[in-house]
Amino acid sequence: MLFKLIRILIAVDIGIVVFCYLEDNLVWLYNTQIAFFSTSLIVLGSFIGYSNFVKTQIENGNVGEDILKKYEDPYDMDEEDKVDFKPKKRKLKWYEALSFSFKGGFNLIRILGYVALIAGFFWLKNNGIFDTISFLFGVSIVPAVSLISLWLLRR
Repeated sequence: MLFKLIRILIAVDIGIVVFCYLEDNLVWLYNTQIAFFSTSLIVLGSFIGYSNFVKTQIENGNVGEDILKKYEDPYDMDEEDKVDFKPKKRKLKWYEALSFSFKGGFNLIRILGYVALIAGFFWLKNNGIFDTISFLFGVSIVPAVSLISLWLLRR
């Protein structure tokens, strides 16, 4: 499914490049391409990071509700056993929840995507060719095409 999505994104990007050349609008071309490739790196890095995180969790045996159960029911008691005894439930601390989120999201490709997005923005701004509309259009291509194509592929 990932390769289908990549092919669709490349096809949409080729369409945008052709449109910009036909309209002879290099400002739109530069803005959309910098934003598109940066956003593509961010999304690809996120996908790879979360995919690796899930694989690691599965290999470690932390599957499904098991990881939450150790915080909700640390003594592994059934409902019948809990009548007379009320253990302290250990809630997931904010930094533990944040740690789960960061483990999946941190990836070198994703960080390079953010660096490219910021550097590309400054390059466009310093050269006087930054266009807000085309840059936002370029940033929104990847999430919009991903959402629409995944929705259509699942049908």
